[in-house]
Amino acid sequence: MTHKWLLALFAFFPSFALAHAGQQGLILLLPTQIYILSGGLAVVLTVVLAAFMKHRFLKTLFTPHPIAPLPAARQIFTSLASTFAFFAMIWLGLFGPHDPLANLMSLGVWTGVWIGLVLLCGIFGNLWAWLNPWSGIFALLAGKDPSPPFQLPESIGHWPAIALLMGFNGFGIASAAATDPQLLAILGCLYWMFTFVMMMLFGAETWLQRGEFLTVFIGLLAKISPFQRGETLNIGCPGWRIAQSPTPSLSLALFALILLGTGTFDGLNETFFWLIQLGINPLDFPGRSAIVPQTLTGLIVVNIGLCVIFYLCVWLTAPAKQTGELFRRQALTILPIALAYHFAHFLPSFLVDGQYALVALSNPLNNGADYFNLGPFFVTTGFFNTTATVRVIFLSQASGIVLGHILAILLSHRVASDFFATRRAVLISQIPLSAFMIGYTILGLWLLATPKGA
Repeated sequence: MTHKWLLALFAFFPSFALAHAGQQGLILLLPTQIYILSGGLAVVLTVVLAAFMKHRFLKTLFTPHPIAPLPAARQIFTSLASTFAFFAMIWLGLFGPHDPLANLMSLGVWTGVWIGLVLLCGIFGNLWAWLNPWSGIFALLAGKDPSPPFQLPESIGHWPAIALLMGFNGFGIASAAATDPQLLAILGCLYWMFTFVMMMLFGAETWLQRGEFLTVFIGLLAKISPFQRGETLNIGCPGWRIAQSPTPSLSLALFALILLGTGTFDGLNETFFWLIQLGINPLDFPGRSAIVPQTLTGLIVVNIGLCVIFYLCVWLTAPAKQTGELFRRQALTILPIALAYHFAHFLPSFLVDGQYALVALSNPLNNGADYFNLGPFFVTTGFFNTTATVRVIFLSQASGIVLGHILAILLSHRVASDFFATRRAVLISQIPLSAFMIGYTILGLWLLATPKGA
């Protein structure tokens, strides 16, 4: 066991735990050390509290309760409406305003879907199942998921979704043209057609659940929601569906970890720290196009590093024959952290771009129309200029990160209780993972306040 604990020391060394958190246009002139210490202590206390919880209490905590029966509902109409809205955005991207802050294609992708819809699904459940722009039109043209001409091999797992997720995030993080409306419209149209063809070839349900990265991404984060809609409306502690999930495939477990790793790098690559490592003066940033290879390499390395470190944390204390299964189960417990970082990172930009999106909805062609009767409307960033409002934003981000880690720790203990018979065994098994999460909390809060240069 000695060699395992030596590896643990390297795994938990702070220089490796590069957490992802916030995004801001100024340096927070607040006593952030106090918040970082307080957040870290809150997570530590959660670890201690969870260590004394009985197996029965942990299982009860993550057991849902049926609220009311629900009528059967068809998603075809909402999906068709979403398809219409999507192609309206495509048209606006091609022929509408060239300014990304006035075009609903850019604002719809990055503000409406990537921030707003993802967060709503994390809170209220899988709304994407009702809103994806393929299911409705597929049902109209092909019927109820007819037998496809080809079978997607089980060995492929969720690797297509992983490849598409990495490609999408690489484009969003590294490309200087990531918000260009025309380019987004072209890529969005091509992706819609690609997905529809793959649904025809391999079956709608199969491709959406294993190959379409947004469906897999949002489906995982929706497991955090306390709500589940089925024959009845069920409600429970946030994350109860993670606690009760069957063991995922290795590729789905890696997909969950990559969500966190990508969020980590998305925050890291904007910092002075990262730019200095690249030999770039943060105050004279040359632009994204000058560091595309370094950015993509960093994205890949951080994701690989996170997966390896997380595996080591499980392997150090797992029963030899159950290491793989426990790793796959525990990988899902970090989903609350991934959602928390998503919220913390994008909150400042959502506060601003959400205003631009409202204006664009009222005036989609940027021709002076005012369908929402907004009148003279000026987008404001004034809340970044006063200590009081910045404090509220920072505390909201920090609270989200701490709560995400607390929930992840409780879920991790709940999953461990399925593999270890006694509280002592659960506690020992959680030492590496708890240290990992505590370190991630502290560095995540630190990154909220660290200066950004990209």
